[in-house]
Amino acid sequence: MLRKTLILSILALVFSITNVLKAEMSLSGYAEFFAGSADQSKYHGLDNQSGIDKAGLSNGQYTRIDATYSTTLDNGIEVSGFMNVSNRDCMGSMDDNCNVTNQNSINFSGSFGTISIGERFAAGAAMLSRMTASGPTAEPDGAIIAHYYSADANNTYGAGNEVNYANNAMKILYSSNVYSGFSFAGSYAPNTANDGLAANNVGQQVSGSSWTSYNDLLSIFGKYSMEMDGIGLELVYGVQTGNAGQIAGNNYNDLDESAYSVKLSYGNFSADYRKNEADNSGLIKNGTAGNDEGTSVCAEYGMANMRVAACNVETSFTDSSNLSNSSTTRTYAADYSLGGGVTLGAVYFDIEQVANSLTRTDVEGIMTMLSLGF
Repeated sequence: MLRKTLILSILALVFSITNVLKAEMSLSGYAEFFAGSADQSKYHGLDNQSGIDKAGLSNGQYTRIDATYSTTLDNGIEVSGFMNVSNRDCMGSMDDNCNVTNQNSINFSGSFGTISIGERFAAGAAMLSRMTASGPTAEPDGAIIAHYYSADANNTYGAGNEVNYANNAMKILYSSNVYSGFSFAGSYAPNTANDGLAANNVGQQVSGSSWTSYNDLLSIFGKYSMEMDGIGLELVYGVQTGNAGQIAGNNYNDLDESAYSVKLSYGNFSADYRKNEADNSGLIKNGTAGNDEGTSVCAEYGMANMRVAACNVETSFTDSSNLSNSSTTRTYAADYSLGGGVTLGAVYFDIEQVANSLTRTDVEGIMTMLSLGF
């Protein structure tokens, strides 16, 4: 009996290995390092007389190893997968941020489009133009510049991206093929707190007075792309809905958000405009807080191995006292490819946060970047 069990186990192992070997697999990676310094003139609404000016080195937060694999089924459907494992310093306070799987998904593609299942981003991340992330140094979207200043944590200023942007909760995503320039994508996440672990299926979560983990989050986006006389145009519009609930006797508004973007390109020049409007989504019902909005305007020009770009991100929010808050983030960035996957970059940033007409945060700084793709 033991021999039979052992033989069956060996056969099962061989079978699994031979099936894995049918898929083509490749490994790649990315590493990044930063150095920065900032001059913060305002801290929590007061002149910065205590010298809180951050500077130093940072290893960022996006260093990673990527694994991709692909194969074709007998019926012609293409199957591919992607796994992203981040690499962080596991010393001190970083022990909760190292050696984690950030994304793990599998895709089925054919004449019907693509169906993706697993830990991955939602439809908005797949469709919206986001030059705040794709430009030199990936700032301000990468948020590494936040390592070099102290923001105001006592007020809410609105979101610069749509709700649950870059959230890798377990979900299913459908992406259509392109038909005469038109395409659409839809994603569904049963629980945005579910990061792939069965123990993390808790949906009742708030941060401060805002709901943070929606159930049944549905994202639907459509895109139209065209090119005429060398001018490219992309138009994207979408909506998101999700269920909130009740905690400690407080009922929270469900998610009801719209987002759209426009991108123009000509030769080596491109520019985009993006806006997200969540109003009072995730806030306590029958309250005065809301008007949660964010806009970004970016432009980029590339020449040979060099790129230059500028972005302006503005957010706004009305707090529970019916007072208006806002923030402005400006970045001016450039990078240069040295070849072999090595890139040098630099970004100058200027950030301001205003709550009820009082400047709470005012900071200027510069950050340099060394990245390596391999």
